[in-house]
Amino acid sequence: MADVRRFRGLRYGPAFQSTLNQVIAPPFDVISPAEQRALHAQSPHNIIRVELGEMLPADTDDDNRYTRARALLQQWLAEQAMVLDATPSFYLSRHTFRLEGETHTRWELYCQVRLEEWDKKVVLPHEFTLPGAKVDRLHLLRAAKTNVSPVYSVYNDADGAVAGLLAPHATGAPLLTVRDFRDASFQVWAINDPAATAAISQALAGQPLYIADGHHRYETALNYRNERREAGAGAGDEPHNFVLMALTAVADPGLVVLPLHRLLRGLSGEALAGLMGGLDQDWMVERIACPPNADIAPVMQRLRAAAAEPTFALYGVEPGVILMVRPKSSVALRGMLPAGMAEPLKQLDLSLLHELLFHRYLGIGRTPADVERALGFEPLAAEALRAVDSGAYQIAVLVNATRVQQMVDVADAGEKMPQKSTFFFPKLPTGLVLRPAEALAPA
Repeated sequence: MADVRRFRGLRYGPAFQSTLNQVIAPPFDVISPAEQRALHAQSPHNIIRVELGEMLPADTDDDNRYTRARALLQQWLAEQAMVLDATPSFYLSRHTFRLEGETHTRWELYCQVRLEEWDKKVVLPHEFTLPGAKVDRLHLLRAAKTNVSPVYSVYNDADGAVAGLLAPHATGAPLLTVRDFRDASFQVWAINDPAATAAISQALAGQPLYIADGHHRYETALNYRNERREAGAGAGDEPHNFVLMALTAVADPGLVVLPLHRLLRGLSGEALAGLMGGLDQDWMVERIACPPNADIAPVMQRLRAAAAEPTFALYGVEPGVILMVRPKSSVALRGMLPAGMAEPLKQLDLSLLHELLFHRYLGIGRTPADVERALGFEPLAAEALRAVDSGAYQIAVLVNATRVQQMVDVADAGEKMPQKSTFFFPKLPTGLVLRPAEALAPA
């Protein structure tokens, strides 16, 4: 059973309530170096200074981006730039955002969830992770002793029981409001009545939680918990046994999943010949003219229209051309997937892409290190093409989005999708509410 609880949130103090859009930030994994510098310059209190601090030439083991994150949190507490709420609460956020000219609303419940190993099937992953981000996040958690960014998960609420418990609390003046943050706004209410919070915990306890975004953060929190226990810390209700999480119902109409396009590098001429041979043998290939800086929208419309069967658009294989490829026989191609692969995985477009195009045709290995060396990921199709035009990558593979139910089906089967199989849009911001994983005293 999922142990979902309220917690004492660490958040920006009264002096920042009207300017929260200047001090919150995107999560670390979508911030470019240029954006990192811009956020540092935006405010001396921007959460980027904790989430993704600058690396300096004079850094040492005792003075580095991670130790400075800890010192900043203590300083901000001392000057009341940040405050620790006196009463444990759930934090209910109404997240309004725009996408392609349309306005969407999504509900997110910030809570703390007891950490469980994957085999308990209480919290379920849906994709493999890459090693680099976990090392960075563990260094930050060890130093700052705070969950800075939430893990984002979804849950089934088919009968609307949880929604019914939450709705009465989204009334009256919010605890905090954020306007004009990257085409998004937030209203957040604190729920701290003991009877109400107990009912919410009970309603969420009887079902699994599916990680939508933040596998690295969850695995990092598990590693940190295990380190603390090995050092003699308790295995009960201590803060290190929990992780900050935001929850959204699977049926929430604002739950939007975008595709994460693939970028390939380091491919030899022999590998590229293998790709073309495999495509000619197993796929129908249509060539669409696409010179540099062309409008990619018509191609993406055609790709989405073909989503009923696995379809990909490859740019960079032939100059000035996109190869739109779809199977000669989907049944035959799925029969080429590894023996014993679970049926929900076989139904994924990305399984065919990774196992056939990447592994069989191009010879890219399956290990996380192989994937990290060969692949990049980009949510914007136009940016993916620009990465090829710039020479940073050789090939862009444009894909359709994975559906939420596919993610749930794979997780229920105890399987994992290829890395970066989903991109829940928009990413949750960092800085709305943090959760101390150990006692955090002012400087």
